[in-house]
Amino acid sequence: MKFDYRPDVDGLRAIAVIAVILFHFGVPGFRGGFVGVDIFFVISGYLITRLLVAEGRELSLIEFYGRRMRRILPAMLMVITLSLAAGWFLLLPGDYSSLGRSAAFSAAGLGNYYFLWNTGYFDREATLLPLLHLWSLGVEEQFYLVWPALLMAASRLTRGRQSPTIAAICLVAVASFSIALHLVAVDPKQAFYGPFSRAWELALGGLLVFVPLVGRRITSEAFGLLGLCLIAGSIIWLSASQPFPGLSALAPVIGAVLLIWPRSHSMVGAALSSRPLRFTGKISYSLYLWHWPILVFFRHYAGGVMPTAVEGSVLVAAAWMMAYLSWRFVEEPLHRLRAPPLRTLMAGATAALAVGLSGDSIFEAGGITSRIPKEAEAMRSLDVMWDWQCPQLIKIDELGSTFCAFGARWDKARHRGIVWGDSHAEHMAPLLDVVGQREDTGFILYRACPAALGEGVHRNNPKEPTYQEDCASSRKSAVALLARRSDIDIVVLASAWTTLANTDLVADDGRQADKVQLVRDGLQSLIKEIDTRDRRIGIIGQVPGSGVDLTFCAAMRESSILRRCSTEIDSKVILTAWAPMVTALKSLAEQARVFFVDPLKGMCPDGRCVAYVNDEMIYRDGSHLRRNLTPATNDALARMMGLYPAIGSTQSRISAAASD
Repeated sequence: MKFDYRPDVDGLRAIAVIAVILFHFGVPGFRGGFVGVDIFFVISGYLITRLLVAEGRELSLIEFYGRRMRRILPAMLMVITLSLAAGWFLLLPGDYSSLGRSAAFSAAGLGNYYFLWNTGYFDREATLLPLLHLWSLGVEEQFYLVWPALLMAASRLTRGRQSPTIAAICLVAVASFSIALHLVAVDPKQAFYGPFSRAWELALGGLLVFVPLVGRRITSEAFGLLGLCLIAGSIIWLSASQPFPGLSALAPVIGAVLLIWPRSHSMVGAALSSRPLRFTGKISYSLYLWHWPILVFFRHYAGGVMPTAVEGSVLVAAAWMMAYLSWRFVEEPLHRLRAPPLRTLMAGATAALAVGLSGDSIFEAGGITSRIPKEAEAMRSLDVMWDWQCPQLIKIDELGSTFCAFGARWDKARHRGIVWGDSHAEHMAPLLDVVGQREDTGFILYRACPAALGEGVHRNNPKEPTYQEDCASSRKSAVALLARRSDIDIVVLASAWTTLANTDLVADDGRQADKVQLVRDGLQSLIKEIDTRDRRIGIIGQVPGSGVDLTFCAAMRESSILRRCSTEIDSKVILTAWAPMVTALKSLAEQARVFFVDPLKGMCPDGRCVAYVNDEMIYRDGSHLRRNLTPATNDALARMMGLYPAIGSTQSRISAAASD
């Protein structure tokens, strides 16, 4: 059935895709541009529901899904296929393997679940995943599976009356919005990627099919202006750090609803119907598909950094050109194709299966490691670079759990210690393992929140709603353990201290203190609790980190992977940024009889921080050391940092104190 064309809706599509692109390219003033996806959801809900309701009892699910396949699959599968081809030349095996698996999920309409399950702290930064943007298509495709059946059932059971259908849509919208509010509070990532917390946006778009036409000119103008203001305000003032899609999603969604609401002529509608916006709206689907992999592959080529303004302009122009070609030669011809629905379904399913299997074969092959020489295989993936075989597993009854032990054997060691901290304590484990073996000291790894948090100081972390409670609990457990276990005579605190001071730290008593001072205060209060005459406490400063992933560039030295970058570290920036925390920790060490290990002293000789030791790239990413370094390199790094004299001299002092 043919519908009246609404050029203003194409204009709204253009605003949505432009907002998303400018957000992704980091253009100032568009930090909330991600709401463009929510606008797309509202538009999709409206158009699909209008189509389904118009067909009514004549609705054929086979024909509906055939049309959806012609609309969505061809351009998407082409982008996935060409991304797999580009990954051969630009991605290390681990990243290529991840691309292959995400391609398989996306081809099956499950991209949102792949990224829900495979984006986390230790995974590749989400903004460097070439197919990340396909999560939104996964949500839409899952919506399309359920929505036609729901509307068809409502229409047939109520003999075509609209009221029960409207009630069903309202029920879906309310239930989905309630789920979104709940998940934003307890599981923000699930809320973002999950279809159940996004369905209300599509449902509100569907509800617009049943609303009356706005006939009065003044009301029409008011709706249009208010809708534009809500969307513009969301783009300007929202940010990716805020929980979404909860209450903050109401503004852009309601804005889109007000702009789509059928109305008589208005100035806003005329502006949205302008030729440039209308044409951009027509190619918006292909533009959305292409802009992201073009940006991400450029960042891989450039060593992870964002493009400059000039480079960004060229990339956007390239995305626009690819979008036009895709629309002109893929979308439009197949959209006009009038093949039998069943044949369309079979062809679409076959094509999706072929692309999905291609991606999965890349995943099963581990990203095809034969593309790189043996020398680069140790850096082939984030998982491999973090892999370290824990020497022992020890049950600590007081904590009711099993922990990794390293260094000297725990049951035979002359001294026992606990290494307490976040992932920066984890990456110190291989180094302390070689030190502990020489110094007859066994360590256990207590992977928890930074030791500065949990009592008097906490961190607001919207992405982890229970973070404050978890930190308080982990600190309380560790303090209780140390109170009972006098045989644990050394405590080593290691975390990303400088990075922590750049997060949203808050003093429990409301003090407006410098963030560096808050970290110092949190550590000082802990030291007072756990210090004893026969126990020594040490703090390991944060390892210098480049802030960008140097393995991108290190791979170029060992393989034919395309890169335009350097493995040089901007030492001046690091030494300047780290200085306040180093000063604070040094002063705390002097005041509280705590030994302090400053990695900067050995790792940045003469003001130049090293990235290679024993000809091995020592970094896993922008801030962590690799844990799969050779024993010789771990030993060299430990000496470089000064861990041997710190642990060894500490044990000597403890032994002397015990004999006294």
